[in-house]
Amino acid sequence: MVVEKYNELNDSEKENFKRMISYLLAKTFIVNRIYDKSQKTFITNPDYRFINRNIELFREYLELAGFKLIKDSNYEVMYIENVYGYNKKRLDKNTTIFLYGLRLLFDEEQKREKLNTDTVVSVADIIKTLLDVGAYSKKPTDTEIKIALSNLIRFNIIQKVEGILEKPDTKIIILPSILFVVSNEKIESLNQSIQSLKESEENEEIMEEEDEIK
Repeated sequence: MVVEKYNELNDSEKENFKRMISYLLAKTFIVNRIYDKSQKTFITNPDYRFINRNIELFREYLELAGFKLIKDSNYEVMYIENVYGYNKKRLDKNTTIFLYGLRLLFDEEQKREKLNTDTVVSVADIIKTLLDVGAYSKKPTDTEIKIALSNLIRFNIIQKVEGILEKPDTKIIILPSILFVVSNEKIESLNQSIQSLKESEENEEIMEEEDEIK
């Protein structure tokens, strides 16, 4: 079936199919609505549409390699999962904290706006949120900001509009794929972890003050 469906594609579509298989394996997520920097506006993602038109071919091919292609029609997100639990990316602590803050901002915007509304925030908004919830006791370094946001761009969780990542006024689009990376259960777990970290840091400060008094 896979070979038959593949042979029905023209040469251009065959090349596009191979490119998009590689893309999914590298980035995991793809969304339908993206920001086009040349047009300076949001557009429908032609790659998403191509996969959607040929979704059964993609699913059957990926299944042979041990992957499931999952589509969420509400948020217009597609992503792959390995059925054996392989090919998972373990995010470092700093990137995980940024992911948490971005999910909080995404939820906040979704409460104010309708489903699938574009969620655009600044780097300053992200840092303020992380400081407000106690994820950081002071502003992270420019290097930490750049590495964390670059990691999340790589997997199509966020998209940069323009500018330098570590600059406060740089605009970041939070893509709906974030919902499938950070579930409601994970949000609660991260919240508890950050609160524990905050309490630990506060206790350390108290101990330091006591030592100074002595």
